[in-house]
Amino acid sequence: MSKNKKNILRWIIIIASVVAIWYMYLDFSKLLGFRESNYPSNLIKRIDAACAVLVALLAGKDALSKKDSLLLKLGFIAISCAEICFLLSITYGGIGFFLVFQIIFSIRNSQGMKTKLSSMENSSTKMKLILCAIGIFLLYTMIICFIFYPILKLSTFLYIFFVYGLFLSTSFWTGVASHILELFPRKNTLLISIGMALFFFSDILVGLLMILNKGFLKDLASSFIWILYAPAIFMLAFSGYKLDTNKSTSLPES
Repeated sequence: MSKNKKNILRWIIIIASVVAIWYMYLDFSKLLGFRESNYPSNLIKRIDAACAVLVALLAGKDALSKKDSLLLKLGFIAISCAEICFLLSITYGGIGFFLVFQIIFSIRNSQGMKTKLSSMENSSTKMKLILCAIGIFLLYTMIICFIFYPILKLSTFLYIFFVYGLFLSTSFWTGVASHILELFPRKNTLLISIGMALFFFSDILVGLLMILNKGFLKDLASSFIWILYAPAIFMLAFSGYKLDTNKSTSLPES
């Protein structure tokens, strides 16, 4: 990685960190009753999203592979569109673009999985993958049954959350699986698995934000979404870079 790119990325992180401190101050001021509105916090938060998108788009020659770089960019373009939709209060459009993101990242995170599984003889690793899948989908099912269903009943939003949750859970699982199967270099798989976990739980909070009435719980969910979401998208953006300069970390193009 060139010195200029390192400096650019360093400045992006500094700007994103300052912005994060700013909107966390605004959010928790509202949570503690010092302010009455989320404005301009909701607008400021999108600066961090834009910074993460910029990180993903800047990978260039430092990307793990051309294919991975393409999938990463497509995923972050979907995030950009989703954030614009939510900023404009186009809720269904935002959910739709985040659904596209989950599909793209499920494909991206599972690169080489089929080949790895077909040649694997270690049954304990396969059992880990199965147990992780069961755990993640069971967790989301419990969230639907015990949190969303009592509030939404059999409404359109419940069906949307259920379908979206299937793709969200799948992308979470592929992120964890990429680490278990070492589909990417170790540092990258850590960023992917932790990033997808944070994304999963931040999306649960987004769902709560959509369905809760005004009050402390709604403000609490709103305050913590970006504490999870911002690190998640930055981890995923940097997961597309060659992070270990001491050895080859490129992925095969096939």
